Amino acid sequence: MRTDVLVINVNLNPATTEGCEAIQARLQMLRPELSVAVMHWTDASLEKEAENARGLVLGPNENPFPSYPDSFRGLLDWVRVQGGPILGVCGGHQVLALAHGAHVAPVHDVPPATTSYAGMPKMDGLTPTRRVREDPLCADLPERFEVSSSHVDEVKSLPEGFRLILEGAPSVIQMMRMEGRPVWGVQFHPEHDRAGDAGRGLLERWLDLL
Repeated sequence: MRTDVLVINVNLNPATTEGCEAIQARLQMLRPELSVAVMHWTDASLEKEAENARGLVLGPNENPFPSYPDSFRGLLDWVRVQGGPILGVCGGHQVLALAHGAHVAPVHDVPPATTSYAGMPKMDGLTPTRRVREDPLCADLPERFEVSSSHVDEVKSLPEGFRLILEGAPSVIQMMRMEGRPVWGVQFHPEHDRAGDAGRGLLERWLDLL
């Protein structure tokens, strides 16, 4: 059976699947006819499954990237050459940024986490955003709307070749898109129930591209 959307679990531990499964459930709720699978980034068959999928989602993560093994660089190299459609969600958004040479660090002025996010100050709740550039994923959405945040780190600067779509505070880069490719990253969680119509609308527009 062909996988329509492959959600790539970018967590350090393959058993940490809650975030990816939430994305999978939301996409299948929006489009019951689609086949949506979850696969860890270390799975030997990832590249083959991704090649046959119509779209890729880079899921969230629960460990700071400095704690990852050297083999994680292989995932970043692979992500950098993928053409899309791709949607990076929270940690997946940060993976996109790292793959394209940008910097990821804590939202707040604290030392970066190295092994765990335990005890780190976290963005958690609804965050106001403002659209600064028109984009297909934001079609029919208002200029300003709230998104569901749950993250310690953020993308500090836009990767080369990306453009800002949604801005917020204190995390400015809430949504970015790569020029010339259907590749997006969102710092927030459109799959969360509290994301409401805006989150569902953004996911629906992405699914329209498949």
